[in-house]
Amino acid sequence: MTTVERSILINTPVDAIEAIMDDARRLPEWYAGIEQADPDDVFPEPGGKVGLVYKAAGVTFTLTQTSLERAPGRGGVNQMEGMITGTNHLTYTPEGESTRVTMRFEYQMPGGGLGKVVDRLLVERMNAQNLEKSLANLKALVEG
Repeated sequence: MTTVERSILINTPVDAIEAIMDDARRLPEWYAGIEQADPDDVFPEPGGKVGLVYKAAGVTFTLTQTSLERAPGRGGVNQMEGMITGTNHLTYTPEGESTRVTMRFEYQMPGGGLGKVVDRLLVERMNAQNLEKSLANLKALVEG
């Protein structure tokens, strides 16, 4: 299993960040690599799902993300299923009048040993870069 984690300090209270992050339809606006997001009527509440089309390293992945846990103002956990399986964890940490947003992805590539090699050589780096870009995009969007 591969783990990629990044965080960023956003100069706003958590409510403004959460309003954007809870609206899965807005994922393509700020999350690098996500080309399409189709949430059901339940997401982001536990049990809710989002169909995602994600592109990394020239490969298009079709995924379903299911909300497992949600703690308003603190974060949540989602499970990914499809061409990549794993979980993503989101944590909001207040720092004065700002909020530190931390995202951690734990995932497995398909293809056994070959999938692991492709992940190590290419996909892991691309996912890390996309996560960094995404957090910077989120910061710019929230801070205006």
